[in-house]
Amino acid sequence: MSRGERVGNHTHLSLLAAALAMTFYAPASFAQPELLKTSARYTQLRTDSAEISQRARDLQARFERRRRQMLPRFYIGSADHCLIVGRFCEWHPNLTDYVVPDEGKDIVRARRELLRELEKASSALPGDDWIIGQRVRYLTEGHDTSAAGVARSCQATRWWCDALLGLALHVAGDYAGADSAYAAALDGMSSQTRCHWLNLSPLLDDDIRGTYKKMSCGQREAVDARIWWVADPLFMTPGNERRTEHFSRVLHTALQQDAENTYGSSWGGDLAELILRFGWAEKWTQEPSHSMYPESKAAITGHEREPGYHFFLTQRPPDSLALIVDSVFDIYQFPPREQYAPVYTRAFVRLDAQVARFRRGDSTKVVASYDVSADTIFGRRKFTAALIAMGDEATSPSKIEVVESPVRNVLTVSTPWKEQLIGVELLADDSAAAARWRSGFAEIPLDSGRISVSDLLFVDGEPSLPGDLNEAIPRAHGGTKFRRDRKIGLFWELYGKTPADSALPISLTITPVDESILRRTFRALRIAPRLSPLNIRWHENGASGVLSARSVLLDLSLVPAGKYAVKLEVGNNPAAATARVIEVK
Repeated sequence: MSRGERVGNHTHLSLLAAALAMTFYAPASFAQPELLKTSARYTQLRTDSAEISQRARDLQARFERRRRQMLPRFYIGSADHCLIVGRFCEWHPNLTDYVVPDEGKDIVRARRELLRELEKASSALPGDDWIIGQRVRYLTEGHDTSAAGVARSCQATRWWCDALLGLALHVAGDYAGADSAYAAALDGMSSQTRCHWLNLSPLLDDDIRGTYKKMSCGQREAVDARIWWVADPLFMTPGNERRTEHFSRVLHTALQQDAENTYGSSWGGDLAELILRFGWAEKWTQEPSHSMYPESKAAITGHEREPGYHFFLTQRPPDSLALIVDSVFDIYQFPPREQYAPVYTRAFVRLDAQVARFRRGDSTKVVASYDVSADTIFGRRKFTAALIAMGDEATSPSKIEVVESPVRNVLTVSTPWKEQLIGVELLADDSAAAARWRSGFAEIPLDSGRISVSDLLFVDGEPSLPGDLNEAIPRAHGGTKFRRDRKIGLFWELYGKTPADSALPISLTITPVDESILRRTFRALRIAPRLSPLNIRWHENGASGVLSARSVLLDLSLVPAGKYAVKLEVGNNPAAATARVIEVK
């Protein structure tokens, strides 16, 4: 039973109770004729409303039957991997560079006819949830810009109207507006409905889903905020598009539950799960018929927007942001537990960025550098770049954004948080691609009686090394990949001091990591030598001051190509150690 029917029944009971009250308390001399007139009017209204509602449902079902007949024929190929969910198979075509055909003018025309009829029905029954819901559904499906206006004029159940507005704004790319609309909808729902809308268990990987299912609704809400924050694809776009996508999917399951669908199948939990995990279909096709009987039913395929990416962590977001590192995001997960394809980009890629932190009193100065001059996408397009730092999901970010950024750039922001999540993001102006780097950090501790150290910042090593951070920032190397024929500078800062007569030991270790399978095989066969760490040690005066800059020059031609962990240790304090992984080519 749809939400609109429940509202209608509630109205019916209220009107009937009012009529009975008039009968009981009014004098018999004139109450009976008035009651008969009221009952007759109400019976007629109820009959008319039921006919209008049923006709709207019949028209919607007829449109979907017509659509199935007019769908373009398209062979999608065989599946390399098929995810079975109930009666359906979710899979990726074994094709390259395929283009799903558009629906065709006949279907567009039929949808317009349906929308005209739904508009008439909605004018006659402005409080009917089902009718206004289908109007907004098909307006957004046809990319009609009037969808938000129709949702704003909605006179049905308040929270339902707010949710419809959220869908319209989300599809239009107004994620901040959609966030606000869905928040209003959630506030107006019953506790049971709200619990259903906020349930993320279908989207979570095995490591977290079991624990999440055992939580109460209240406990889930407490962790949902952190899950959604970390799963936000780009911090530079206002609002959280992954969260509003989820609520739009939940709404779609409600819109399709009591309506004819394009598959021609009965509604079930399998369809609901597929929509929640992978979204609703944006296009539909039917396979070319191979039967000798023209009336045989063709296989219908729904096509979600592609390519999709997995933005959720594969584990519960840790309590400490410092434990969230860029490598724990598996946006290319396959087979995916869930996927989302943002409309503002046609591809999502990892960004090689170098990020380093330096203490400045009670704040932290974050430095981020990248170089995409050799990139086949961003090296040839205009793009916007951003450096964003956030202390939690509820605080305003520290942010710098550069429109038409150069291909090689260094960005800086100052932040106040003890722990923070930092993102470096690029978005092509023509929507060709988005790129990001994201990681969590804990604050570098300051203790005037002990030495601590900043992050390492790799800088151009010639013609001379930088003497302070202001000199180092514009010379920051773009990313963490280096050529062997280069000399690279390594810059850091020391904080605190030790007694004047103390000698401060410092060591720099460069250790090979992530050897290739071939090299490991050769080493096992004793064909290739074991790569030994390169270690450099020296001593400095420990009473050098509260803040002092240091730098050394590294000759990368002395090491073979590969990945290396570069670790700096100062004294015996665990806080006075920092490391970074680089790749030498």
